[in-house]
Amino acid sequence: MKPLARHVPAIACAGLIAAPALWALSTQLGLILPYAECGSHFRPLLICAALTLLLVLAAARLSWRAPWPGRTGRFTARMCALLALALGFAVLLQAVASALLTGCER
Repeated sequence: MKPLARHVPAIACAGLIAAPALWALSTQLGLILPYAECGSHFRPLLICAALTLLLVLAAARLSWRAPWPGRTGRFTARMCALLALALGFAVLLQAVASALLTGCER
């Protein structure tokens, strides 16, 4: 058995596992960081949102390219990748909002 073959289900479900966790982290940072961002020239929320978006897209790509044999396995991997892309869109919207707003708009 190849070393990668033991981890194929975990790799295929990376979009199902990592993307919701990263989206939740991005949402929580979106509630906390505007207070630190107000009045400063540093934009930590934008940086965190962009980094989170890249990690969600990496999880989606990892799920999409998972070498799971069989039609059911490929379907599961593709659905995990599509879920990650949907959550990546939510993170993208938050990144755009953090680029437009500074955190002092209350």
